[in-house]
Amino acid sequence: MGLPTQLHDDFVAEFKHDPVIVARATCDITGEDVLTRLACDGTMLVCYSRPAGGEFSRLDYRIAEATALEIVEEDSHALLQARCPEAEFVLRLPPGEAQALAKLAALQPPSDSVNIVAAPATLTPRLVCGAAAFALLQADGEHAKTELDWVVARFGNMNAFRRGGAWVTKRGFAELLPEANRLLTLVQKESLLFNLIELGFADSSLSRTERTMLDEWRQSIGVSEERYERAFDALLARASISVLVNETSAGPDWMPMNLLCACLLAVIRHHPESIERRTKSLERRIQSTDAINAGQTYLDQIGTDGLVTMLPHMLNAAQRRCVVLNVLSEAYFDGTPGSEAGTFLRQVREGLGISAADFVADTDIFRTLGDRTIFREAAAAPR
Repeated sequence: MGLPTQLHDDFVAEFKHDPVIVARATCDITGEDVLTRLACDGTMLVCYSRPAGGEFSRLDYRIAEATALEIVEEDSHALLQARCPEAEFVLRLPPGEAQALAKLAALQPPSDSVNIVAAPATLTPRLVCGAAAFALLQADGEHAKTELDWVVARFGNMNAFRRGGAWVTKRGFAELLPEANRLLTLVQKESLLFNLIELGFADSSLSRTERTMLDEWRQSIGVSEERYERAFDALLARASISVLVNETSAGPDWMPMNLLCACLLAVIRHHPESIERRTKSLERRIQSTDAINAGQTYLDQIGTDGLVTMLPHMLNAAQRRCVVLNVLSEAYFDGTPGSEAGTFLRQVREGLGISAADFVADTDIFRTLGDRTIFREAAAAPR
């Protein structure tokens, strides 16, 4: 089944040729029961949606930048699960569209494919970051979805990651180190190193090869071993969210995890422009909507004051550290937190009895980690 004439003409006017794949969905990207037509030219996925009695609207997604494009077949329908820099969505399609969906999913290049772009002749600070991230992920031989989510969250898309990857594949990791020293400021070098440590933990493990590569970065850019170990330990503790599920004779106790979710939601709500994006990121990390819903219930019923009072009575030492580091990470994710989030951070520190010196040291790690302008800017910062 092809596109209706109106949509076909719009597609050809935009992309200069007929679509190679066409399909029909029974919902739009928000999940609403709305007629949606899909069209693809091999590089772009175009979604045309029309509410009852309304006009068609169009959304375009570049296939090469998707970190997930998967097909799930069920008895009564097929699902297209997509994760793109612009949005994450699930479309529901009739079973008869499964063949078209399979063709669509086959168009997505492997995440480690760098032959779809030319290696740049020279690097920029942003491409140094892309090359470093690509080299680190190649160290353990696979790219987990959580790692690709990290890439898109930092760079905005997969372009710099692939272009930097093409450069380091052609020139080698040994040549990347002096380029990083030449192009990056001291602050940028440290920010990149901390972000690479975080990337290493994105799949919940850090291989020996990745650890060796990170230490080579540290030595090359001149970060002290003490500073590096402080960042490494903080990011490891932040990533170790499994400590927040207590194993009891009656089964898993998720109370600590629920409290973490409540704390993170308390920070996220102060950034309305990114609430949806950050909540989805939390869902992927926790992999439990029940914990997130329970956290929201705590926050609604007892507020931040009650939450902070509750924390020290429900968490052991390892859990307290995990919670406070995750809260710091969320607060500094997009830069320096506002006054409301800053007040909540102070309440958490005091409630959990964290010393001022340790809190300041950890805050400095996440402030450095959160300064991610280098991942989005092509030009070097003033020296």
